[in-house]
Amino acid sequence: MQSRFTAKGVNADDKEVVLAYELKEEEFKVDLYIIPRKSLKADDLEKLEKGWVDGEAYEFPEGTTLINPNLNDESVLPENIRSDEAGKIRAKQNEWAYQLLTTKLWESYLHELDGLKTKAAALAQYDRQLFDDAKSFWERVLEHRKERDISQQSLDKIKDDVNSIFEKLKTFRKTESAEFEGASAKLRDEFIAKLEELKKKADAKANFKALLDELKNIQNESRKNRYTKADDHNLRKAMDAAFQYINEQRNHFFNDKTEIRIKDLTEIVEKMTSSLDRDKRDLEYMAKKTNSNSIKSLELQLIKVKTNMLNETIASKEEKLKDVRLTLEKLLKQSQRTNKSEKGKDKEAAKPEVETKTEEPAATDSVEGAEGK
Repeated sequence: MQSRFTAKGVNADDKEVVLAYELKEEEFKVDLYIIPRKSLKADDLEKLEKGWVDGEAYEFPEGTTLINPNLNDESVLPENIRSDEAGKIRAKQNEWAYQLLTTKLWESYLHELDGLKTKAAALAQYDRQLFDDAKSFWERVLEHRKERDISQQSLDKIKDDVNSIFEKLKTFRKTESAEFEGASAKLRDEFIAKLEELKKKADAKANFKALLDELKNIQNESRKNRYTKADDHNLRKAMDAAFQYINEQRNHFFNDKTEIRIKDLTEIVEKMTSSLDRDKRDLEYMAKKTNSNSIKSLELQLIKVKTNMLNETIASKEEKLKDVRLTLEKLLKQSQRTNKSEKGKDKEAAKPEVETKTEEPAATDSVEGAEGK
């Protein structure tokens, strides 16, 4: 790209002038020499328009004015100067503005890359934020390459540095992954061992409410840890299995207690019924005895007292028997519901299980994106 050019113009006094523009790329500015046309001989004008434009040294004559127009302004042609070459000047202004912006952009990327390299050099372990920053940096660079804002040559200069950052992160990631998997497996085994201990306590008919509370505490404690996807899945299955096992043991325990109570109450009903039958037979005997012609007055009075006592005893026993039978009926219904529920569970458990396999996603850290798309 040419960094110098000339154009002709007329100033506010209608005097002809020569405009000599020079782009100072390193200083990010433009020098504009405004030279009175009358101060230039034919040879001087030729040296300016050819030699100086091509990069040769040139001594500007007296009367020359130097200003620094802003490329970001609407025009680098001074307001007090008219020029038939305004179109040429605007084209050069746009070209130079683009050049300066892409240069600044490139320098900003180099500065950003230096920062990333410094962070990578100081790494002691994998840094996810650095990976995200490096990935974002490289994607932005490639986007500008697609738009031809950065040359392939410039891209090649930084590609190796970017790949080095990714490779270092990849090495730390492998180490961190291995350590994480080991720590996850250890925690998994520790919690599964705790669950097995709970199941043993359930076998020993411990306090089932306390066991379920302890299981909940183990679950809450486990949630504070990080696991691999596979270990998390296995631990969840172990938690569910422990909960189901404790519930089953609790149900068996209470079912057994229910059956024992049913048996005891059944025996009580039989004994109370037998006792009532005896009392009723005694009552019938007393009734027959009162109708005897040979009974004495005193004996009759005694029989009446004994009859009253038997009636009260029978009434009390019948009331108690009624309560026992109600309790027994409730227990029998409860036992039937439980047995029906257990049969349903057994039937459900007999269904073939569909095995599901969940694969862990592959690590996202990769240097493929840095391989010059």
